[in-house]
Amino acid sequence: MPKLDFSKIGELLKTTPDFSLTESQYKKLIGKDLPKDPSYLTKKSALAKFAKQEGFIICFQERTIRFEKTKKE
Repeated sequence: MPKLDFSKIGELLKTTPDFSLTESQYKKLIGKDLPKDPSYLTKKSALAKFAKQEGFIICFQERTIRFEKTKKE
C-alpha cells in the first residue's frame, strides 16, 4: 500500500497550530476516506503517527479531526 501524503496537512500545522478538518476536507487533501474506527484514527493510524511526529495529538468528534499541539514538560 502506498504511503499517504500528509504534506498539505503539515503545511497547515506550521501556519495554524490548532485547527480542525472535516471528513470532506480530509478526503480532498489526502484523497482517501477517514478510517471508520475513531480509536484507530486517533491512536494507530498513519495520520496519528504523523501528528505525533509533528508534535500534535488528534481528537475526533462528530466526523471532525482536531489537531492540538502537545504540551512540552
